[in-house]
Amino acid sequence: MPHVVIEGVTDLSAFAAGWMPFVVRQGGDILRADQLFLAKDARACLIDSLCVEAGRKQPFYIRLALHDGGNVTVRVDPMTHPERSEGVRALIAHVGARLLRATPGGRLGATNLVLPAIDREP
Repeated sequence: MPHVVIEGVTDLSAFAAGWMPFVVRQGGDILRADQLFLAKDARACLIDSLCVEAGRKQPFYIRLALHDGGNVTVRVDPMTHPERSEGVRALIAHVGARLLRATPGGRLGATNLVLPAIDREP
């Protein structure tokens, strides 16, 4: 399963407050991360997401889960079941890269994805 772990103290409330939806275009494919929903205890977030690849739409949620110790895992929410396509993997990597950039002192932990370099918000 595609995932990214960001190590270090992460404030999901601050990440949610600064969240800006974004769209990534890869060739003819469209990857969209839209509205973010923060849990009341601020230990988890869901991001409404959509991948359109070769005309096939896959709506799903990306889940960010805060663990004891301050590490956050970014992955497909287990309640949604998209095919783990290149677009789904790329969108998870983009969200992970944004979380890493928003985490002062954070570092990349375990992952099976390549995070893109993000210099600015799209």
